[in-house]
Amino acid sequence: MFEDLVLGLNLAVTYWWVYMPIILFLGFYFAWLDYAQTEYFKSLNWTLLHIKPPPDVDRSPKAAEQIFAGLHGIYIKPVSWKEKLFKGKMPDWFSIEIVGQNGVTNFYVRTLTDYKNIVESNVFAQYPDAEINEAEDYMKEWPEKLPNEEYDVFGTELILSKEDAYPIQTYPAFEEKMAGLEQISRLDPLSSLTEVFSTFRLGENFVIQLLVRPVSDGWVKKAQEPLDKLLGKESKKEENLIGSMFNQIDKVFLPGLEEKKEDKKDKKLSAPEEEMAKAIGRKTSKIGFETGIRLMYVSKKEVFHRYHFAAVMGGFKQLATANLNSFKVNKKTLTYSKGIFAGPFPSDKGFFVEQKTFEKKINLFKDLKDRAFTQKIFVLNVEELATIFHLPGIEVQAPMLPRVEAKKGQPPAGLGIE
Repeated sequence: MFEDLVLGLNLAVTYWWVYMPIILFLGFYFAWLDYAQTEYFKSLNWTLLHIKPPPDVDRSPKAAEQIFAGLHGIYIKPVSWKEKLFKGKMPDWFSIEIVGQNGVTNFYVRTLTDYKNIVESNVFAQYPDAEINEAEDYMKEWPEKLPNEEYDVFGTELILSKEDAYPIQTYPAFEEKMAGLEQISRLDPLSSLTEVFSTFRLGENFVIQLLVRPVSDGWVKKAQEPLDKLLGKESKKEENLIGSMFNQIDKVFLPGLEEKKEDKKDKKLSAPEEEMAKAIGRKTSKIGFETGIRLMYVSKKEVFHRYHFAAVMGGFKQLATANLNSFKVNKKTLTYSKGIFAGPFPSDKGFFVEQKTFEKKINLFKDLKDRAFTQKIFVLNVEELATIFHLPGIEVQAPMLPRVEAKKGQPPAGLGIE
């Protein structure tokens, strides 16, 4: 390994005239792309919709699954390289939010204004008695930058513990048919979250931000890689443009460095492996969204209780399975830092702990307010998304869960209009 490192350094020094123009070009490219995307982001018009659940939702999260499937309809084609390079265009996305505010649980969807009717029609199609209103951004109630002397924050972004192909535990696992009856006993994964939010005092807030954008079926092909690995097959990995560029240069100057591949035969799967293969198949059978999840606790300092964050994380732990997938904290975004050079110290804290922690809090709160996509993105299918976000059923009896007060009546057929 050390010899390979020395060889790589010698190659870089000897052929600097080959690599340097590429490195300079890439530096310019990413700087321009960042500028173009910032300008494009500023040009977008957004609408925040507040969704109030009906008084008696007797439907499983399958209804929310159909909503996500409907929202996937905005996907027509991927953003072209010309649109990305010259206009800074990004794929359209939604911010789906579950918010605990001063003891009350609210549901929001932040959408491009052009898609407002699409969101409303898909929600009403599944929840006819729901109530949807345009809302002022609740985050405007907080200072522009946090933390400050009055407020503190704590949060992170979530990532998957395994490859995207492996599913998390979804709502069918929380349903059980009663013996001898048609009735289904259902446990709602949201119940623990709404219970936590109902204990919040005035000044306490928690945001679960689900950022989603439709993708093509290309992710299914990528999901084949771990399945091939299970089956003992050789899977050909796709290279991105930059990786391909450097690999081609290496092949020219170091043709002997190509990896030797061994043919692998199909192997007989054990029972757990067979179940994993079936689970991957179930996940890839449904349409997917590129997804990012951000969690943030925002509270006045006099009522700040960081353990509420642990309670919400416990809700996400319900969706974990030992041999498939689960959510975990992305430590790079967690609003806590050990500082610089923490390793050698017995306290496991280095220099500038408070400064680095403050910086991480500022950055994560800004991303929260901007509804910017997370640092790491993964694919969840519509069933997984519906497990996380759906309008809670009648089994969720949280005391501070606002619902529509009465069912909406339909007007009589043939009613005249003056």
